[in-house]
Amino acid sequence: MKFIMIVSLVLFSNTLFAQTNKQLKLYAVLGSQINCFKTNFNTSLNGNLNSFSMGAGSSYYFGDLFLGTEFYYSNDNVFNQDYKLDFSGMNSKFSIGYDILKSDKFQLEPQIGFLMSNNKILKDDILTNKTAYFTHNNIGITPSVSFNFKNQSGQIFGIKAGYNYSFNQDGYWKNGIDNNNSTFLANTNSVFVQLNIGGIINIKKKDKLIFPKLINIKSDTIMNSTIIDNKGVKLFSTIYKNPNNETIILLHGGPGVPMDFAEVINVLKDSYQIITFQQRGTKQSPCPTGNFSIEAYISDIDCIAQYYGVTQFHLWGHSWGGLYAQIYAEKYPEKLLSLFLCSSGSGTNIEWKQTEKEVMQFNKSKCGKGEWSKMALNSLLGIIGSDNAYKRLFNQVIKNYNNGFEFSTAINFDFENIKAEPINKTRRKILKYPLLTRQENPSYYISVVYGEKDIYQSSKEFVINRFPTAKIFILQNSGHLPWQHNPAEFYQILKIHYP
Repeated sequence: MKFIMIVSLVLFSNTLFAQTNKQLKLYAVLGSQINCFKTNFNTSLNGNLNSFSMGAGSSYYFGDLFLGTEFYYSNDNVFNQDYKLDFSGMNSKFSIGYDILKSDKFQLEPQIGFLMSNNKILKDDILTNKTAYFTHNNIGITPSVSFNFKNQSGQIFGIKAGYNYSFNQDGYWKNGIDNNNSTFLANTNSVFVQLNIGGIINIKKKDKLIFPKLINIKSDTIMNSTIIDNKGVKLFSTIYKNPNNETIILLHGGPGVPMDFAEVINVLKDSYQIITFQQRGTKQSPCPTGNFSIEAYISDIDCIAQYYGVTQFHLWGHSWGGLYAQIYAEKYPEKLLSLFLCSSGSGTNIEWKQTEKEVMQFNKSKCGKGEWSKMALNSLLGIIGSDNAYKRLFNQVIKNYNNGFEFSTAINFDFENIKAEPINKTRRKILKYPLLTRQENPSYYISVVYGEKDIYQSSKEFVINRFPTAKIFILQNSGHLPWQHNPAEFYQILKIHYP
């Protein structure tokens, strides 16, 4: 049992501190607290005091999980012609919670906290002009829930409600003078409602500066890497210059999983100008805004095309990149010369759900029970926000994709650049995005390629039906990575599409 607890603690700690989406929330506390005392201190007054609270709080976020602290002071008084009770208290809370909405604008956060309170009652007997005071220090637990609105500048406006439950239900208030027990029961349970106003600070690991570089590729091609700014998002892009020819923009899969398309680039670079970029949120394309909306992804392509002075271009996408390309094509068909969908994601909204189900079934069929259990655990930790868990997960995923195929060169996946934030947030945006519409007669020409043993099975019909004018290729002896599994036939398809 002790071993299990130690392992669980280590696993939990590793999950927390592996998060890249770390944030600090600081806020002021203003509220009301109803103190449910068991005693009226031998007076004719009501002992349930409705006190005003004021203080400050902070929450440190590890993805959607957070650790929080609050410190606030409460005071109130009740009186009549005979007596007066003055109440004051200092409360300290340490809590753990989770944002279940995972929204860019709203937070719904159930949490459980540990409470330490120091309370004081000052009793004035007006008729006899005598004063006595009593103190009570207490610990307890605090279940609560808060609902917050956060705007684009990081300001927070919220409301929080909960209950302070005392562990010491049968104790007594202590006399303030001699610190001995009085005759007054000390139940200090309280209901509270508070307003929180503050802000959020993003805490990011400092990335190494990446400078543009000029590299010769096979002596006749110049590769120039540049960082392009799109409203605070730094997009790491690479152009294989061939200015007298049409441009192809390549979109990698994932989301959040950058990949080197060196083999594809080497086939196309002599006849076309090639542009690649690491999508927002990877290590070399940091996204400090946390904006992974589909509209933001669309704007990235426009920003890159504008930077390089390209008004029309061919769009090539693999896996999620293929879905990304379809979304862009629906939005801006006039900017496309052609669309090449390589083992493309099948669609948005409910179609994405079916796609994910097929991918899960494929991976389960390609690994043993132990590997599948590790994949499930890493997937869960990744959803919570662990970069390292997703790195382990995709390492196994690529092994599964290549299971059953023989090839001579390794695929250059940059596992170190895999990030949880773009994966999790982009997935939620895809699920919310409207279904893509059927393109009856687009102005650009289209090729759709799937491997015979691809991770997508029946869901690929969504893509085939969406583009009735497309050329459809089902590549034999190939899975999800056709340029690796069956390069000879795949390159023939590329040459058909890009003559």
